[in-house]
Amino acid sequence: MFIAHRISGLLILGYLYLHLILLSAVLLPHGAKHFNAVAGVVKAPLFIGADLVLFGIVLVHGLNGIRLIVADFGGMIRSSRLGIWLTMTTAALLLGLGVLVLLPDIVR
Repeated sequence: MFIAHRISGLLILGYLYLHLILLSAVLLPHGAKHFNAVAGVVKAPLFIGADLVLFGIVLVHGLNGIRLIVADFGGMIRSSRLGIWLTMTTAALLLGLGVLVLLPDIVR
């Protein structure tokens, strides 16, 4: 989980930079036209699938962070494996819910 937490944090940071670059394109000359063209592409099922992957990464990173906070305050001294299983199960269930919500947009 140590490595997964670090990698997920770096992936979220990379996404943040790409997102800011895309949004800053509006400030360029003719930026609004280019931004609207890119926004149309982002509605494609491939990008919605990528959003689900991002959602899963954010879930794992966030829930593992909560697990680490609870462990630091002595809540899981003897049951570290149980905390990891609860974290991953909760992430999987929430990701499944996200898939159900976005499934109509993916299959259209």
